[in-house]
Amino acid sequence: MTDILHICDELQALGITANCVGRRQTAMAIELALQDEGRLSHVTKEIYWVFADSIGCKRCDIERNIRTVSHRARKEGRQRLIEIARYDLHAASTASEFISILASHIRRSDMALSAK
Repeated sequence: MTDILHICDELQALGITANCVGRRQTAMAIELALQDEGRLSHVTKEIYWVFADSIGCKRCDIERNIRTVSHRARKEGRQRLIEIARYDLHAASTASEFISILASHIRRSDMALSAK
């Protein structure tokens, strides 16, 4: 299973540095999506709400911070994000799409490593 450090490394490669406010929340959201892919069907309820309560903030704050991270990744690491997504991103990703893109990429890279 992927750990939070691997997820943070992937975010770093997209230009999301440790001082970015939503980085930790984005990493936690990706980790939840990796634990159960079904959560991607109900991101608000099964990802945002899950840890919004645990860290004492609102669901909309979590979503906004992840959306900000997504926009920053598009600006700072656009080419890498396109490589990860495996398709051209004509518009900024939604927060849930960004989580899905990163979770899918990490899942693929984990499967490739385990196949070796």
